[in-house]
Amino acid sequence: MSCSRRAFTVLAGGVLFEAVLPPSVVASSATVGVDQSAFVSIGGIDQWISVKGEDRDNPVLLVVHGGPGEAQWPAAEKYEPWEKAFTVVQWDQRGAGHTYGRYGAQTPDVTLDRIAKDGIEVSDYLCRTLGKKKIVVLGHSWGSIVAVRMVQLRPELFAAYVGTGQVASWKASVNVQFDLLLAKARRDGDSTAVKQLEAIGRPDPADAEQYFAFSKGLHAAMAPADQAWLQSLRTNARALMASDPKDFKNLIDGMDFSAARVLPDQMASDLPATANKLDTAIFVIQGEGDVITPTKAAVDYFDRIEAPKKELILIPDAGHFAFMTAPAAFLIALIDKVRPVAIAHGA
Repeated sequence: MSCSRRAFTVLAGGVLFEAVLPPSVVASSATVGVDQSAFVSIGGIDQWISVKGEDRDNPVLLVVHGGPGEAQWPAAEKYEPWEKAFTVVQWDQRGAGHTYGRYGAQTPDVTLDRIAKDGIEVSDYLCRTLGKKKIVVLGHSWGSIVAVRMVQLRPELFAAYVGTGQVASWKASVNVQFDLLLAKARRDGDSTAVKQLEAIGRPDPADAEQYFAFSKGLHAAMAPADQAWLQSLRTNARALMASDPKDFKNLIDGMDFSAARVLPDQMASDLPATANKLDTAIFVIQGEGDVITPTKAAVDYFDRIEAPKKELILIPDAGHFAFMTAPAAFLIALIDKVRPVAIAHGA
């Protein structure tokens, strides 16, 4: 087993994306790209899929969004630099975004198992329609649980797995976040918060009400980059709502709908116990300051994974949304680390 566990550090500011692209992945006028979106029958319902890239010969990268329900089409421009080196696929999962808009609250079977099987069908569809033997799958946050399950179900479909905002287990997240908040309250001299947290003692991971009560303070403990990203989403929401009120409402309603239905699956997640052997190349590209899916827990999980190849890439000054807030560093990792391995493994 080939294994590299090290931090990959770059300067994120002022980097031209073209400058990080080797000549072999800069599309020329002779290449044939793709830019299409459509509803496709997946798992017995219509699900929205967008496929964009400058060169069809590039590896296909399927983004499995987090949230739950956080469809990525509002951030489409953030993925445009990726489209030089990959054919990037956005998929609004069952119960999310445009797909939620088709069925609303009548959307059936919104569970981890069904969504992961949907993801397999999406991957088969992409291989078939784009002429690929394998693809790359990238899971963010909740999407990392889904994508890991996809790799477990059909490893032969995937040349590489990329996790970011990588989930380890619900229990690990609850405990790390509790310790972090208690330590912060003590540092800040916030005696009220200290008393409230100390009264809980060690939190019960099975008590969702307790968790959502004490984790309200988590925003203040987030990496500054994450706080700025969330603020930008709030700032841009008004314009998005004005330009496309129906789709915006479906996005928000889908997030609420999905979150309620997959909470039991999230709480049951324990990837170090259930997914510690994966039969494809594994890359975890994680913000060092992630407190939503805590980096400490993600690294502990990474260390337990058995895989043909694995590599951990930590991005400084970034948190849960590293792929949005440290775009140059994240893209460099995708191009320099993931892309060559994916091509060598059939993408």
